[in-house]
Amino acid sequence: MNTEIENVSAMSLIRPDDDQVVTNNMENIEHEALVGAELQPKEARKAATIATLGDTPFSSGGEELEHHAIVATEIVSDPVEPHHPDAIQVNAVVLLDPRLTDCPEVLEATKRRGLITLAVIPKPKRITGSEFYPTAEALLEIGVHQVYEPPIGQNFDITECANHLQTVEQQQNLRFLGVIPLREAAVDYSDILAAMLGLHVHNDLGLCSARRDKGLMKTAVANAGLRVAKFARLTAQDGSDVPNAIKSLELDFPVVVKTPRGMSTMDVYICGSMEEAVRRSGEIVRSVGPDGKKANYSLLEEFLVGNEFAVNLIASPTTPRGVQVTDIWEYNKKSTDGTMVNTWQTMVDPHCDTYASLVRYAEGVCRAVGIKYGFAHVELMSRYDEKKNKFVDPVMVEVGARLAGGRKAIMAGLTVPGWRPFDAMVDAHC
Repeated sequence: MNTEIENVSAMSLIRPDDDQVVTNNMENIEHEALVGAELQPKEARKAATIATLGDTPFSSGGEELEHHAIVATEIVSDPVEPHHPDAIQVNAVVLLDPRLTDCPEVLEATKRRGLITLAVIPKPKRITGSEFYPTAEALLEIGVHQVYEPPIGQNFDITECANHLQTVEQQQNLRFLGVIPLREAAVDYSDILAAMLGLHVHNDLGLCSARRDKGLMKTAVANAGLRVAKFARLTAQDGSDVPNAIKSLELDFPVVVKTPRGMSTMDVYICGSMEEAVRRSGEIVRSVGPDGKKANYSLLEEFLVGNEFAVNLIASPTTPRGVQVTDIWEYNKKSTDGTMVNTWQTMVDPHCDTYASLVRYAEGVCRAVGIKYGFAHVELMSRYDEKKNKFVDPVMVEVGARLAGGRKAIMAGLTVPGWRPFDAMVDAHC
């Protein structure tokens, strides 16, 4: 290396194409890592600036010198317009068919996660009470950011809804993370809508109908090797196919006649005679169901004897078995006007051996109908074995891939230490 370089200050400037170091006439410069001012603008455009750096660039005692190429700032005649980065996408979640009773807790959970909430109201025709189907104004008032409902004069269409949400997503720079169903009628819509929005967080689409239709539901659970009640689908508008079905299934009275896509205890009848069963089946086949859709058939089922329970679960790939029981409620029902009405309910311990068979059975039901994300609500019957001191032989009444009704989630959150159901629901869907 040229010996002249060893005597120069720690910071010197050279031209990369010069054969000779031109530092003799330069003054020592301190605390400058780049001396671009020494080059003429014309020359600066031709070559990168070179800084000669020692081991300690701000002192003159470096033992070795290294040459590091540092590209200088471009010199232009006119100022360059500053770069404006794209706006950051805002995470959002869709609340499908929300209820006013649960919305405040759901909104608090989404707010803690910084999520924009967009509610979708399908507006079925049969039920018009604001408690069941709140208006867009009521939802906006309690904190929902935006509300979508079908245009006036049109029925709800899942494709049109997906098109609208995707348009909103692009125009408002949103990113939907999940679709959360908040009532029974929204169960099949939610998974289809999530898939149409390009989300992967949704339940098994091939079993979508089995999570809503009570007949297909029983078939799926039976195919998984779990016990279900005897049942038959009846299509006669006058109920004339009821006697043969009862005989074929070897049922005794009372029997249950219900609509296949109902909710709660709507259109569910406990029939004590053949005449009543025939009449109720014909009424269901000829009528519109609680979800506003025509019922193509009625369901005839055996009347199950025992204690009735509601088992609530959370499904997520993060749980050890894919689904986990969170709380169990024992119902106390009585027959009133041909249907079973819940008078009160008691929370029981799901970790107690007395209810171990209920836990295993409910988890199996969820897997059978393809519930992988979010809440599940399994209603079942079981009898108590005094010798074993536990409940045995559970059998499903129905299952819903949704938040439990009757404010059970709210009560469970207040009584189970450390359990925050609405936060868990949002996390599972997002």
